[in-house]
Amino acid sequence: MTDGTVLAVETACTELAGSAPAETVRVRNGPKTAVYRVRLADGRPVVVKLFAADTTHGANDEARLLAAVAAAGLMRVPAVIGHGPVPGLAVSALVTADAGTSTLGDAVRAGQMPRPAALLRLALLMAAFHSTKAPAGVPLAPGIGQQVSALAAHCPRQVFLRLAPALEVIAAGARMERLVWCHGDLHLENVVHGGDRRLTVGEHGRPRLPDYLVDFEAATVEVPEYDLAQTLVTCDALEPSDRVFMAAAYGRPVDTRLLDAYVAFQAVRGWTYAAHREGRDRDAWAARLHLALPPQPGRTDP
Repeated sequence: MTDGTVLAVETACTELAGSAPAETVRVRNGPKTAVYRVRLADGRPVVVKLFAADTTHGANDEARLLAAVAAAGLMRVPAVIGHGPVPGLAVSALVTADAGTSTLGDAVRAGQMPRPAALLRLALLMAAFHSTKAPAGVPLAPGIGQQVSALAAHCPRQVFLRLAPALEVIAAGARMERLVWCHGDLHLENVVHGGDRRLTVGEHGRPRLPDYLVDFEAATVEVPEYDLAQTLVTCDALEPSDRVFMAAAYGRPVDTRLLDAYVAFQAVRGWTYAAHREGRDRDAWAARLHLALPPQPGRTDP
């Protein structure tokens, strides 16, 4: 988004949260969304997320998603303070309570939590999210058919052809009765600690998770393997032992053949848009592509 985001943050805080910003720190600034951590003049710490006018998923949509998750009571999400169009500007804004600055990724990097423990939390959060009913009327991410069509238009042909066997498995495994609400981007940086790092047992024997789940831009309705594969790819958990561990920790039926096919799809999709088109994290995505989609005889990885 443009430099006008600073004005948008100020206006959003004043109009939607009822207080001007006293301190503002940019967390992320992308082409469609921008995120700022703000301390308001009245002392409240908040997070302001801005959405460009041409996004298919806006502030009001994400507020409804957060409300649906909160109502289900299976996991924690930041409380919504205000949302809607920013007066005088072509953006919308979502203002939420600041759940904290430390993510699961931070905890792993600081040596405060073993990586398997962090992956376990992701799997438990995913199972809880998949048990939550998607709210009606909220635009969700494109289905797998649209995603494959878009990928074919941007992915180099030699890489896309290697994906064909996986796409056949995905097409055969698309059963309506198995569809769930998928987060679409559940990784270590999209889970914020809520204080206590311990897992406890809650109602009906379910684990009580002290963490907050954030960032619902990629939410969609798909089979669970779609979501699990995205997490495996973005968390660099692609070794066979990682896949088995995450599937077991998830605790719900998983089609391992379909999971492997979606891992290949998610790796090719991530590599295409991040490394090939935008030039970001090329080495990391090349490694993921190699593990998810081994090269055919006589070929080398891109």
